[in-house]
Amino acid sequence: MPLTRLEKLLPWTGAIAGACWIGHSTLQSVTETDKPGSATSQVIRDHLLLNYASVGCLVLMGIVLLFFATAVRNLLRSTEPAEATWSSIAHGGWVVTAAGLSQMVTWNWGLIIGAAAASDDAALKSLSYVQFFGWAGMGIGLATAFIATGLGGLAGAVLPRWFAIATVACGVLGALGNAGVPPGGLVNYVLLPFWLIGASGIMARRQRLTTRSPKHRA
Repeated sequence: MPLTRLEKLLPWTGAIAGACWIGHSTLQSVTETDKPGSATSQVIRDHLLLNYASVGCLVLMGIVLLFFATAVRNLLRSTEPAEATWSSIAHGGWVVTAAGLSQMVTWNWGLIIGAAAASDDAALKSLSYVQFFGWAGMGIGLATAFIATGLGGLAGAVLPRWFAIATVACGVLGALGNAGVPPGGLVNYVLLPFWLIGASGIMARRQRLTTRSPKHRA
């Protein structure tokens, strides 16, 4: 059966998520120095619209990652036997990652609306610590998603070998970083958008090649 328009668009939701992560990191302005506990109400108010847009990027990223989770599951499941293992684990990992983004939205709103609106810099300092390390909430899901996507891509040969191995490595680094072992967390924080954009292109190409094969047409 020919692919629907939604099925053709699904792989590219990863690229949208990557762009949203770049947008969030670029637009957010709550502190003058990049260290925990240094947010100030004055800086947040001076860049209020940018901070609202930054949270909006997180919201959109969480939504499209759920679509991307489906695209990854479909890709891995296409070569799996009756028992779908890696596809299920990877899908669950991306869902947990989206849940982690949801709690990042919560902490950012607490920082922007709660403390900043009240000019309560004491509360702002506490919230700033949690907000600064908010990415760790999605770390377990992201590490799981990377490892399962990479291993599933290797097992079914649906991802280039180098990309699958790099994905597993990112998952291991992410798990170590989330446990406090540097530089894993920072590596994943920086590489995440580029991985998502690259994965989108690879998955879309794989989808085109598969749909053009005589077996699929039959």
